Amino acid sequence: MNRPCSVFRRVHRLPRFRASLVPAALTLGCLLVSCQSSGEDTSAPTAIAPVAPEAEVRLFDETLELEDGAALAYQRGVATVAVRRDDPSSGTMEVEFFRFPRSADASADTPPIFLLHGGPGFRGLGPRLERPGYFENRLARLTRISDLIVPGQRGFGSSTATPCESGETLSMEEALDSEIRLGAIGDAAADCRKKWESEGFDLTGLNVVEAAGDVVDIARQLGYDQIQLRGGSFGSHWAMTILRFHPELVARATLTGLEGPDHTYDMPGWVLGAMERIAASAEASTVFGDRIPEGGLLNAYRELIARAATKPIAVEIAHPETGDPTVIELDGDRLRRIFSRSTRYTGVRIRTAPWPLMLLDVLHGDYQEVTTSYVEDLREIDLNDAAFYQLDCGSGISRERGVTLRSDPAAEMLGPTWLWYDVSCAPWDADLGETFRGPFESSVPTVLVQGNWDTSTPYENAVELRPFFRNHRFVHVEGGSHGALREALEEVEGFQEAMDHWLATGEMEQIPESVELPPFPWTAELDES
Repeated sequence: MNRPCSVFRRVHRLPRFRASLVPAALTLGCLLVSCQSSGEDTSAPTAIAPVAPEAEVRLFDETLELEDGAALAYQRGVATVAVRRDDPSSGTMEVEFFRFPRSADASADTPPIFLLHGGPGFRGLGPRLERPGYFENRLARLTRISDLIVPGQRGFGSSTATPCESGETLSMEEALDSEIRLGAIGDAAADCRKKWESEGFDLTGLNVVEAAGDVVDIARQLGYDQIQLRGGSFGSHWAMTILRFHPELVARATLTGLEGPDHTYDMPGWVLGAMERIAASAEASTVFGDRIPEGGLLNAYRELIARAATKPIAVEIAHPETGDPTVIELDGDRLRRIFSRSTRYTGVRIRTAPWPLMLLDVLHGDYQEVTTSYVEDLREIDLNDAAFYQLDCGSGISRERGVTLRSDPAAEMLGPTWLWYDVSCAPWDADLGETFRGPFESSVPTVLVQGNWDTSTPYENAVELRPFFRNHRFVHVEGGSHGALREALEEVEGFQEAMDHWLATGEMEQIPESVELPPFPWTAELDES
């Protein structure tokens, strides 16, 4: 699958949003000729802004073998687009995309669905299609509604990758020194930027506004007058950028795990609120018996941080380099970091079961495993691609929100969650500015789906964004995590049918304003097998 194909089709279409430049240019040319023939001074004509080369799309016919043995014909596309559409000298780059045809019984009038992945960091659909059942489980239902197009993200994987070399692994002593560790992160990021700039790549084109332009170029070159968007997490951020800058293209949108233009930095109190709701569910379960401390999990951990701030906890672990016994002191700051790192368990509902067990181990005095993991995590200076920093850091944080975030009392539990972004983003000079982060207004019909267990893009993000959408349906998913839309589609009776009707017709009346997921199946211990 995803193999090279000897047969391909080139698509050359002047996009509608640029076709309007042609008559304007002809009119201007006629005026100049008229002025010259009349003897008027034409030595200083009005400058015409440069226009980047139009996108070019190549389509490759491919075949996917399904689990039942049937063959599915689809197309893999490569769009050659400008790095920066306002600067012809910036060069071009490739963005891969996949197009799956609508089923025979789907209405030809339904706008195609553009599925925008999160991250940023989506490296292309090809490897996922190689997983047995991926198409059937994740994509097939959408093709029963319309054409499905899955664009890549510029700067990642099959769409002109921009990898960074990770920094050297730090010694344990270096890793535990915050100043040394943060300095190493910043230095490694700066080295990556220098590397790409030395090769002549215009990193400033790796931003979400240009990524929105990629979707527009692909849609226009494929001949679509209107499309519908479905995006989650960074995909929702990407979709909102399209809604703001190219609203005429979008018939409707479905957004989940909302990340608005000023939401790249997570508000600590909003993340902690989601963790409190998850903890309340665990505490209400009977499976933990009397292990739950009086006052609850988070209150007990808060008290542990306070005690460790006064008297650090000595924990003996094996030195990661020598294997010799060594003692690490867990003070309040280190316990905050351990708690903040625990959100990796809560990102998706299905993976949440270990979270209360980890907290309970710590609260009952078992520190060795979390301390060993904590030290190993600190030692690795793993960098993402240059595109990740340009895209994620480009949104930055508004001055007003930055003040609120840095004074958030939830930092007592989570620590300075903003510090990683401050250090990692500083070398890139990617900020899109205050105007980009400001409020916007969209009249495009939009369904917003948000779970109140979401610790990656907190529930309050969606609440804050609701007034910007003038024609929307908001779906509260009780118990929904960062994957709330998928969770509701799979676990709430009738929700899939209501969403299918919305995608097919644009009618949102059948969509409920609130759904509740089944109680979470907590377990007192994990099956290590």
